[in-house]
Amino acid sequence: MADRRAGRPRRLQPRDGGPAPRAAAGGAAPGGGRLSPVVDAGVRHGHEWVLSRRVPGENLEEVWPSLDPAARSRAVEQMWERACHVHRVDVAAAAPHARLRSPFFPGTPAEAAAALDRLVSAGGLTPAQAKGLGHALDRFWAALPAAPVALNHGDLCTPNTLWHAGRVVALLDFEFAVIAPIAIDLNEIAKLAFGPGGSAPLRDTVRDVTAAALDAAGGPDVLVGYSIMLEMWVLAHELAAGDPDEADRANAAAMLAAFAEGNGGYFAPLLDR
Repeated sequence: MADRRAGRPRRLQPRDGGPAPRAAAGGAAPGGGRLSPVVDAGVRHGHEWVLSRRVPGENLEEVWPSLDPAARSRAVEQMWERACHVHRVDVAAAAPHARLRSPFFPGTPAEAAAALDRLVSAGGLTPAQAKGLGHALDRFWAALPAAPVALNHGDLCTPNTLWHAGRVVALLDFEFAVIAPIAIDLNEIAKLAFGPGGSAPLRDTVRDVTAAALDAAGGPDVLVGYSIMLEMWVLAHELAAGDPDEADRANAAAMLAAFAEGNGGYFAPLLDR
């Protein structure tokens, strides 16, 4: 299980087949040295393992509290720069090694509708909220076919980022890499500044990133749709957990309630609607 903090989901190991370990962490991205070089990989007793060459640095999540606003903004810019290198990997070359679909997002409108129904039954959403989210997802499914696809990191966050000498030196843990619109990765950057508890000093940086990337990500409806479905997954997971993360549950519920209003929710300041 990948444990993600700062309002990010603690993601369970998915049941569907993932990428080959070497491809998941390996240096396929252009601009050598931006990913941790992989020495070897394999499967032992049903568990995938990857041995990568040591890259000097610290986990960005751990050093985040010690960074001033300027350093945090620089870190977010550089996280996105590294992600963009991933997005530029040739899709045909990456496809055999990436996931066919992310386990965090329903694959069809029917699956999404069923997930909303389950959240209503579990008390996580009101029927009115589910209806509003359903309308937003209708717009997502309508826009999705026209959205360009690329290789996404799939779990872009500070715990999966290496920091050294005042800069981001690598992205780590590509186990959820997936071919899809880059809205999947862009959503994670947007939440850093505009999600519940987001950092106000990061907003100018995140606005710039979003403005430059939104068209390539498929547009506002695709970004909002992926964000809704991820928060649905988080909320469902926390409602079912024996020891839920109350902050994650509250943040997911707040995101979904805002998106249900139909005006872009927490992301409204980022979207040209």
